[in-house]
Amino acid sequence: MIGSSEFWETEREAPLLNRNANFFCPESAAALQQRAAKLLLLLEERHGAAAVEPQLLQPDCEDEAAKRIFVLDAERTFKSPQFQQQLVAVLSSLWPEVGDYHQGLGFVASFLLLLLPAEAVLQLCVGLHRLYLPGYFKAAPVAYVRDARVLQKLLQQQQPAVAARLAAFCCCPEAYCSKWFVGLNVHVLPFEALLLFFEQLLRCGAAFLFQFALALLQCCSKQLLAAASAAEALEILRLDPSKFPNAAKAPGQEAAGSFFLKIVQDAANIHLESAAAAAAAAAALLRCCGAALLLLGAGTGAGR
Repeated sequence: MIGSSEFWETEREAPLLNRNANFFCPESAAALQQRAAKLLLLLEERHGAAAVEPQLLQPDCEDEAAKRIFVLDAERTFKSPQFQQQLVAVLSSLWPEVGDYHQGLGFVASFLLLLLPAEAVLQLCVGLHRLYLPGYFKAAPVAYVRDARVLQKLLQQQQPAVAARLAAFCCCPEAYCSKWFVGLNVHVLPFEALLLFFEQLLRCGAAFLFQFALALLQCCSKQLLAAASAAEALEILRLDPSKFPNAAKAPGQEAAGSFFLKIVQDAANIHLESAAAAAAAAAALLRCCGAALLLLGAGTGAGR
């Protein structure tokens, strides 16, 4: 999309580009598209060249309710019917593979469509669904709720003061980390950091989600510990632009946006030795109270 002059004429102020910070622009489009073309190579390097077969754009969704949601999400994302229809076509083509829909999938597909042809976006989204985040793109994503609880256990072990502060505010992880884990930080990170996040996720696998989340919580720990209310804590956790504008700088750095890049870069230094034990504990918790936890997680599904 970003290589098209029509895109910039109609979509420069589109909601999807609120976190662009002029990183995507007509002058940078060709270089960014070349960089994005390597995303599939990262998937293949990790999982093998035949891990995900090439995909064809075939809008085969026969579920009328789902199609209405696709249209609504496209209208919230792009201004022009031309680009809205491209997103609807991709989501409809993904329906037979996923068999369900979470708005996070719409976020991911829309960001990738800025950079890649529809067929490449389909292949990446199928790869994310099968190989990285199985079950995350369901309207009621049990797998996501489980992994949110894994994050909670890891946070308790690695950052107990932050974990206690969030618990005091009754901030449950499945409520605050869906935009990190399911929406893959679209609408959270400025685009420069977001593209780096996608590259690291495809290179490192799903464990990178936990590393990223812990790095974010660590970078925001002072603000979280000083938060006066649950509402303020949630603003911090979603990196609300009112608190973290696109130009936010990391301590000791002068580059605009370095705060967000530092989170993604710091994630590589987060160790997850205790992740297996945390996963086992979260799975046991989900077995005991799965229905209640699922209801909590389901609120992050198909509707906005």
